[in-house]
Amino acid sequence: MSGADWLREGGRIFSQTMLALIGWLVIVPLIWLVPRQKNLMVVMGRNGGKFTDNSKYFYLQAQNSLPVGIRCMWLTSHRADKKLLEDNGLPVLFYPSVQGVWLLVRAGVLVVDSCDWYLQMRRFLLSGARKIQLWHGVGFKQIEGSKVSHEAKEKQWISGSVITILRLGLRTFTGRHVRYDLVNTTSRFYLEEVFRPAFASHYFLASGYPRNSFSCDKNALLGTDTGILGKIETWQQQERRIVLVVPTFRESRPTPLGLDSDTCRNLDAWCALHQVELVFKFHPWERGVEYFSGKHLHIYDAGADLYPLIGFADAMISDYSSIYMDFLLLDKPVLFLVPDMEEYIRKDRQIQFDYNDMTPGPKVKTWPELLEALEQQWKEDGYRHQRHALVLKAFDELPQEKATEKILQLMQEKNWIATA
Repeated sequence: MSGADWLREGGRIFSQTMLALIGWLVIVPLIWLVPRQKNLMVVMGRNGGKFTDNSKYFYLQAQNSLPVGIRCMWLTSHRADKKLLEDNGLPVLFYPSVQGVWLLVRAGVLVVDSCDWYLQMRRFLLSGARKIQLWHGVGFKQIEGSKVSHEAKEKQWISGSVITILRLGLRTFTGRHVRYDLVNTTSRFYLEEVFRPAFASHYFLASGYPRNSFSCDKNALLGTDTGILGKIETWQQQERRIVLVVPTFRESRPTPLGLDSDTCRNLDAWCALHQVELVFKFHPWERGVEYFSGKHLHIYDAGADLYPLIGFADAMISDYSSIYMDFLLLDKPVLFLVPDMEEYIRKDRQIQFDYNDMTPGPKVKTWPELLEALEQQWKEDGYRHQRHALVLKAFDELPQEKATEKILQLMQEKNWIATA
């Protein structure tokens, strides 16, 4: 880090610490005077409550699965998402607002799929509520407590165990690190190898992921890129193949996966020749997309929910994004464009498992190699057995459409929510 980076980081830690002091000394004692309601549940998505991912599908499925009398509310800091849900008759509140604060103070259960829910004093307003962590991916990256411990081991000036304790202690004080009442995952393998080391929790459950129902009903389409979804029927009628491209974001590259103007022209020509539509889902922070253009190259809204589109795709291209793991459930080809694997592992994010073991598909370094591999996959799929083996490890043959039902059942058994 540069001197300026150290100052910014120090300022961030100082401000979080001051807010945490107010939270623990003022808010939490007052909150405990208000009884928690077992018939009131709040659900929140990533990045301030975006209507997407596991939280979205849990929320939608819970509307029809909860006992009569239990309210399941969505909480968001995005006014567009609030209006979207209101317009479709779904219960939602905005935060920060008086109503949003009152909801957090009284809610008996919080359901999330990330760790940024604690920000803006929400951790302290939810003191005493049951906390359910669905998480948002199963891949090979270090997450939460595991990532902290791994990074601490690389420090030379002090014991790694001491750094781990200090960092987790700071996270606990400021609210990011909590002991959940339930952490949900997709299989026994991921439960033991990833989630138990990464999270503190009273209970762990392998039930599958709510989003992997790949639903396309009316409410599931809320929060999607309707412009792209509206083209699917036409593409199918024209017998065009749909390929999803879902790269991860990294500070170390100027354009996403080397997509400069020349590469885009070559990709577009290949798509025209082979009857393919490439749909790119970039990270909202991605740079270099101004070079992106082509009749058969499409950008999916970075903040929109991709899952209703996944079932229509004929193949997926990724690098390190864990979304490919869910795509394996559809038994279709996955390819990996990894021109910078060594640099990624060293600089951007540590991986937890052997990359080759967890990526059942061709791994190439250039777009020409990838297009050749994709053509070959459609002629002869040589990775089906490896995909099936990984699906068994990652999902235990669990019916994904039953995930929300199993989570709610456990919540009722533990008396965290009211029963009928």
